[in-house]
Amino acid sequence: MRTIDDRYELRTMLGQGSMGQVWHAWDGELKRSIAIKVIRPDQLTGPPGQHLTVDDIVARFRREAELGARFTHPNIPVLLDAQFRGGPKDFYMVWELVLGRDLGQILQSERRLPTDQALSVARQTAEVLHRLHADPVIHRDLKPANIMVTDDGRVKVLDLGVAAVFGADHPRLTRAGQLLGTVAYMAPEQFGGTIVPQTDLYALGCLLYEMLAGEPPFTGDAATVMDGHHHRSPLPLSDLRPELEADVAALVMDLLAKDPDHRPVSARTVLDRLAPHCEPITATAATAAVAASPPGHDADGSSTVTSGLVSPAPLLPAEIRIGQALALYDAGHFGQALPLYTDLAAELTAAGADRATEAGDCRAKAAYCHLRLGNRQQALADYQALADAFAKEDPADAFVLDVRCRLGILQAAAGRTEAALDTLANLYPLLVTRLGRDADQTTEVRTALNRLRSAPRG
Repeated sequence: MRTIDDRYELRTMLGQGSMGQVWHAWDGELKRSIAIKVIRPDQLTGPPGQHLTVDDIVARFRREAELGARFTHPNIPVLLDAQFRGGPKDFYMVWELVLGRDLGQILQSERRLPTDQALSVARQTAEVLHRLHADPVIHRDLKPANIMVTDDGRVKVLDLGVAAVFGADHPRLTRAGQLLGTVAYMAPEQFGGTIVPQTDLYALGCLLYEMLAGEPPFTGDAATVMDGHHHRSPLPLSDLRPELEADVAALVMDLLAKDPDHRPVSARTVLDRLAPHCEPITATAATAAVAASPPGHDADGSSTVTSGLVSPAPLLPAEIRIGQALALYDAGHFGQALPLYTDLAAELTAAGADRATEAGDCRAKAAYCHLRLGNRQQALADYQALADAFAKEDPADAFVLDVRCRLGILQAAAGRTEAALDTLANLYPLLVTRLGRDADQTTEVRTALNRLRSAPRG
């Protein structure tokens, strides 16, 4: 497992774009889960993508960190650290880890959203644009993959890597002929290299149209979509969603105007037009990051009404859910990690031998969650089942040793003295051989054995 700067342990890749990779990682100094972004290795050694040189990529990576440090906003992830010493392969940014699904994943599973949910996402995104445009910074790559929705319905706008920054202190990073953005969400003027605040508003219109209609305004190959942005009108929302209020449909079509001067003058104007149709946001930022409670529950376990934007099915890929569960587990949120590990264990067990190792790890972590939550009888039963399931594996395997150690300690705590003695006495020499006599786990087992052997029996 790769560790960066003897501090950040990379665990699961969360995703990658044209220039960067984002990993779920563990901060060994502060004992917390974080997201860490690095430059894609193939972009430093292979043919450049989109005519970007290594210098281009490095400049944009630095720019993203500078912008992340500049903006403090509840709908923008928090930049925690960055490092630009050494060469580009050593550069990284450390961000708040946001748990949830991106809008693309939500739309893939649900196709289109209820009106109130679509407007909530649009309003929160417009709040970010209002803040960015005040600097002025143009995001210029708003798309579903860059809109993260947390478990409580809060939006986080990601990826300022291709943002345009205006002003004498900020050099232009886009060369003539470079086309940056995602075709399905690009304003007509963007294809010619013109970038204004209304360019982002057009992209917001594309997003809102897709959330309400179930598909982007224009579909097809790149040339067809580009032609649509320039010359055609999308199907009227009033035809696709007859129940939609007329002024909401009008706002979307205004955002999709071909001429930037015919769109709303600012993100503030968009917010004012959305306000009558949106309920106030009451979720706190504390529940939007790594400590987020599962949908429908507050951190203390009590029920609450959530937005429903992160409906439970279909699920994210198992690898992503394992990373999310591990983030909660590492942060000590065992009550929130437990249902994730329970579901993953069942799913991976059903997948057969190819996922047996991952299934076992999820079962063990679920058992430990029970232990930390005070459910000792359930933890004991789970560890016993694991020990039985892995009885034919190498007894000196680290996973098997840990399971048997937990089992023996729990047997002792439950008053099952003979069973505990049998488990721990067989385990102890293996620990001495593998870990050494003075290792913490070896010492724990030796202490438990001495206590059991000296206790009155009868």
